Amino acid sequence: MITFVATCLTAKQAHVCADFGITVVQRYARSIGEVTPGCVTDFSLHCFNSDTLALLQDLGVARATLHPELNTAQIRDIIKPIPTEAVIYGRLPLMQLGVALHKGTDILTDRTGANFPVHGHTVYNAVPLYVADKLAPIEKTGLTHGRLAFTIETADETRAVIKAYLNRQKSKSAFTRGKWR
Repeated sequence: MITFVATCLTAKQAHVCADFGITVVQRYARSIGEVTPGCVTDFSLHCFNSDTLALLQDLGVARATLHPELNTAQIRDIIKPIPTEAVIYGRLPLMQLGVALHKGTDILTDRTGANFPVHGHTVYNAVPLYVADKLAPIEKTGLTHGRLAFTIETADETRAVIKAYLNRQKSKSAFTRGKWR
């Protein structure tokens, strides 16, 4: 069974997660310079294989987030000497801007009409990664944690996503599966 953890951009999202008993991770180590004993690493450290996890274990990392470009079979085949997590819900970051557009969340619309949320320096995917109805094969990969990454969701939307994951329901909205198959 995968333990859900969350990242939240708003206090309302974090409050909803707390209501469901989901731990909100306040800070991930996003670069090698931020890695300290007991930390949890983000996927920005590009953890793609068993050797990287062994190195992170030697550095005292408590849990490592695997890169979202890995597919289910690759994650299953990695030797996991420390607890591991993967993003299983949310709008994945697409790029970092040189400057923030302004405070809060903005929307960039491309020529096709797709809306990409922008928060601070980060542009996120137009649709969220969604695998609530595909958790059974993901649980067989040996992951210990699944991250629900909330960005522009309202409190009600956050609540609905959590319920959908707890009940392993299919999505009723547009989404991507990413590399999960």
